[in-house]
Amino acid sequence: MEKISLKRNASLNGIRTVIAIIFPLITFPYATRVLQVANLGKVNFSSSIVNYFLLMAGLGVATYAIREGAGLRNDPEKLNEFGNQVFTINLISTVISYLFLFTILFTVPSLADYRLLLIIQSLSIIFTTVGVEWIYSIYEDFLFITLRSLVFQVFSLILLFVLVRDTEDYYLYALITVISTVGSNLINYVHSRKYTKLRLTRQLGLKKHLKPILIIFSNNILSTFYVNSDITLLGFMVGNYSVGIYSVAVKIYTTVKSVLAAVIIVAIPRLSFYLADNRMEDYRNTVNKVFNYISVLILPSVVGINLLSEELVIILSGADYLEAAVSLRILSVALLFSIYATVIVSLILLPMKLEKYILQATLASAIVNVGLNFVMIPAFQEKGAAVTTMIAELLVLLMSYHYAKEHIELKGILKNIGASLVGCVALVVVAFVLRNLIANVILYTCVTAGLGAAVYFLIMLALKNEAVLEVAGPLFSKLRNKKD
Repeated sequence: MEKISLKRNASLNGIRTVIAIIFPLITFPYATRVLQVANLGKVNFSSSIVNYFLLMAGLGVATYAIREGAGLRNDPEKLNEFGNQVFTINLISTVISYLFLFTILFTVPSLADYRLLLIIQSLSIIFTTVGVEWIYSIYEDFLFITLRSLVFQVFSLILLFVLVRDTEDYYLYALITVISTVGSNLINYVHSRKYTKLRLTRQLGLKKHLKPILIIFSNNILSTFYVNSDITLLGFMVGNYSVGIYSVAVKIYTTVKSVLAAVIIVAIPRLSFYLADNRMEDYRNTVNKVFNYISVLILPSVVGINLLSEELVIILSGADYLEAAVSLRILSVALLFSIYATVIVSLILLPMKLEKYILQATLASAIVNVGLNFVMIPAFQEKGAAVTTMIAELLVLLMSYHYAKEHIELKGILKNIGASLVGCVALVVVAFVLRNLIANVILYTCVTAGLGAAVYFLIMLALKNEAVLEVAGPLFSKLRNKKD
């Protein structure tokens, strides 16, 4: 199990996240044209409600199960007992979630028109629980879940184009959007028997499990709250125009953040395993390696978003949303803080069972974010919301670093950051030179991103960056073997 490449897992999880982002970008324009605004709005509204109950059903079990289960994977009997306990707890929270959902469904008159949609989309709740994806993370089987996701996404895409042909097909559209979740998780459950045979149990171990699960759950709620509060307060305090502008910047910000975070979280089971096995040297080396990989990726991402902010907004949303470029530049800095905070939280505080500190940092960030929004939004509209997000992400980073600093080798990290900054200077030069040579927005963006990435990669090689050398080494070896 330990021979599984962390680099391969990071790539696979990154690919899976990109797939999850790309497919909605394909389906959304089609659905918008066929279903029209009103019916698409019904589907999205009901989906937003179901997401709250999906969060309730999840209860933080998946994160907890990955952390604790990774340390037990060499003891199948203990892992099976643990798996049965958290699976049963998860099913109980799912039942409770459904009870709340159906209560409001039949007691809130304004939801009467959405009942069938809500019932259809609520299938994702039970099948997410049954899917036990945490089992695959524990055993680091990211190849299976990536291939499974791709197959069902393609299947859903085909169904969409074949079945959704009229404005009144929005129920079919809602069903198709959950088919990939339902199908994927059914396959998950069946295939999970390769690793463990899950059953319901009366021995829940609540005294041991409930407190950390609820802390993680509280952290998830706070994270959701403070991420969404900007747009909610913008709508109340300024109006729909600022919400529309800001949403474009947030979409780009969260997309890049999701892809980079996917690279990070694959290391959680490996690190939890090392800690459980008291292999501290392996643990520290892996943490340092992830910090290096992230520095290589995040710094050029931030610089690239700043350089291409206007072009990205125009390509994705049109010139009418060009004002979003300023907010996007601010959020790119927030991205830097957020990703480094994610590394510390996910790879140090969480595997070391210090989730109470994660909760403290998230709570402080949520309070600061919401409080500053009341000051910044009236004065600076969507730009003020972006600034408060940047400050909130910085606060999480500083607090997380304070709690984890004894486990962080800052000297080596700063050295790698310095090398990445040199490469970023070259990115800036490339962008400014090409700006005077290429007038077409799409061509300029593609050439700048491609050539800039190549130049950055070569500079990292010249500076002998460990992460880049680790990726490039096997490639160069294969090329040499082909020549020979």
